[in-house]
Amino acid sequence: LLAGCGGGSDEGGKDAKKDGDAIKLGVLVYKYDDTYISTVRSAIEKYAKEADVEIKLDMQDGQGDQSKQNDQLDVLISKGVDALLINAVDTGSAQGLADKAKAADIPAVFFNREPAKEVVEACEGIFVGTTASEAGVMQGDMLADMYEADKEAIDKNGDGKIQYIVFKGEPGNPEAEARTEYAVKQAEERGLVMDNMGIEPLVANWMTDQAQTQMEAQMSANGDKIEAVFCNNDDMALGAIAGINGKSDAPVFGVDATEAGMEAIKSGKMAGTVKQDGDAMGKALVAIGANAAQGKDFIEGTDYEMAEDGFSVRIPYAPITK
Repeated sequence: LLAGCGGGSDEGGKDAKKDGDAIKLGVLVYKYDDTYISTVRSAIEKYAKEADVEIKLDMQDGQGDQSKQNDQLDVLISKGVDALLINAVDTGSAQGLADKAKAADIPAVFFNREPAKEVVEACEGIFVGTTASEAGVMQGDMLADMYEADKEAIDKNGDGKIQYIVFKGEPGNPEAEARTEYAVKQAEERGLVMDNMGIEPLVANWMTDQAQTQMEAQMSANGDKIEAVFCNNDDMALGAIAGINGKSDAPVFGVDATEAGMEAIKSGKMAGTVKQDGDAMGKALVAIGANAAQGKDFIEGTDYEMAEDGFSVRIPYAPITK
């Protein structure tokens, strides 16, 4: 892969930086108040300060509004940033972001919220993120491990099935869709018979309060029937736990390993989570972004490897239980 949307190279050119020049990284964040993304932001700031080259950050909060983020990209381009780190609000609209970066000859590093491969490749960019299905697989494995250790503790009604519900982050989001699908699929591959209680995944938009409201409704309708709860992130898992309000000991699983999520696991309120390493993400983004800004290959001189898909660097997940 070339170094970015402008086709920079090791030999320098328009985007290459001279020794001693400060690197200007423009960072588009889909929403500052997302719990996981806040850890990534902090890590970007931390590793930018520790970098071997001087890095100046210009970070923008999209506030969950794609039109606002589009305008923010225009501003960053007008400021002449050397590279872009893009956490797209709407991955379905990422083509517009890629096109603008390419037209401005600025390297683009998409992260966390994964656009289609052809979008990233169209501007000769790169994606830095996780393999979304891994989180779902790990959730399914955690439930299966609990079932194998004590079947009666999970299958409380003894019908040989696990009645479950899923809280989805948002429809169409690649991470949400994959986590939702693979949590159930992996549990089934481990031999569990999964029964979704006849309902679609509950969309709570990654938010604690929305998950709590919907969980309270589920407890009123199906409280004693629910035997497992998969959540696409820890914030929704915490909302589900609040909605259960001690009326059930059905295991609840999250993703992210946020501070609050880890406390819930320690206290026994949450059965498990999947660590999405925000610190490692931020570290990778600074290293890869700095390379791109200097006209180098994205992963030159780093410990990162291009994934088999040829357009991404993947940060691994890790399962966490009490």
